[in-house]
Amino acid sequence: MEGCNKKIPLRTDYVFSDFLFFWCISLVPEVIACVAIARDSWLWMGIYISAMVPFMFAEVGFLCRHCPYYNQLPGRTVHCKSHWGPTKYFKPKPGRIKTYEKFILYFLFARGFAFPFYWLIQDPLLLVLYLWSIVNFVWTYAKYECPRCLYFDCPFNFVSKEAKKELMAQSTAEKDSNRG
Repeated sequence: MEGCNKKIPLRTDYVFSDFLFFWCISLVPEVIACVAIARDSWLWMGIYISAMVPFMFAEVGFLCRHCPYYNQLPGRTVHCKSHWGPTKYFKPKPGRIKTYEKFILYFLFARGFAFPFYWLIQDPLLLVLYLWSIVNFVWTYAKYECPRCLYFDCPFNFVSKEAKKELMAQSTAEKDSNRG
């Protein structure tokens, strides 16, 4: 049990497999919701999917553009866990998320989460799978991603205060050594 107390390093970048993992785990609730909705109406499933597209743009506009990973690569390219490729739709805006941006983001999360419930409650198995997949997604990210993320101002960030201080001290030392 020698490696049990190892510190988990902060993520400085992402690889394509991180992006694929995120999409595989985050799409499970969406697929379950689509199955539940499509059993009753293909039209409503199309509406559900169409409603998720503006959410992706809102997520980039209200959350991602504040993130250091969003501004890591030049041009319109982003390489992070949820976006890969030319997805810089908005000008980067480093720093804290404003209160109204958090409100809109949380509202959109809640709307996307609640939208399929009418169809899900008609099939308890799908409802349980939907809720279980969301808990699995949140738990997985709270345990393995959010404690390693460099975006300290993200409302979902769980990096310890010690790790933040250590990174800031390293960053200051690097800046000082580059000046001299």
